[in-house]
Amino acid sequence: MVPDCPRCGHHFEREQGYWLGAVIVNTAVTFGLFIVIGISIMVFTWPEVPWNALLIVTLVFNGLFPVWFYPFSKTIWVGLDLAVRPSETGQTPTAGRRSAGELS
Repeated sequence: MVPDCPRCGHHFEREQGYWLGAVIVNTAVTFGLFIVIGISIMVFTWPEVPWNALLIVTLVFNGLFPVWFYPFSKTIWVGLDLAVRPSETGQTPTAGRRSAGELS
């Protein structure tokens, strides 16, 4: 991932440990989907729930989904952080900033 946005020059990592929020987003989404998948499989197969298949599906999901979703969780985290803490003028470098005519 580039350190600054190529369009507006926003510096992504605002402070040390900034990406911990992305890890939290990733964990929360993974856990939520894990619950939805597990309950859905149980509801649709009740009363003969295939417990071994359910275990295998959820273990594979919990192992692969967070790796695939991590770049998206970083994007979501930056958006959430900017919504709560808008960028200050001192945090965006002007050297990489493009003019309005160059953004198209």
